[in-house]
Amino acid sequence: MRRLLYSKWFFLILAVVCAVDLFADVGEQIWGRGFLNIVAIGLDCIAVFLSGWIFADLHARRPRNGNDTSGR
Repeated sequence: MRRLLYSKWFFLILAVVCAVDLFADVGEQIWGRGFLNIVAIGLDCIAVFLSGWIFADLHARRPRNGNDTSGR
């Protein structure tokens, strides 16, 4: 799972989810459709899950050899 989490495809999926959510929010504001609000809430949940997943993995990651910034 970590390979997916740090691949460009993960960030593409996250960006697409956020973009579609934005369009759903704007469409709901313009047309006042309740269905678009349901879509936006679902997409918000997916975006929060993906963002939380990568944050938790980055937070849980331990530095190798004591300090992983010394090799830069």
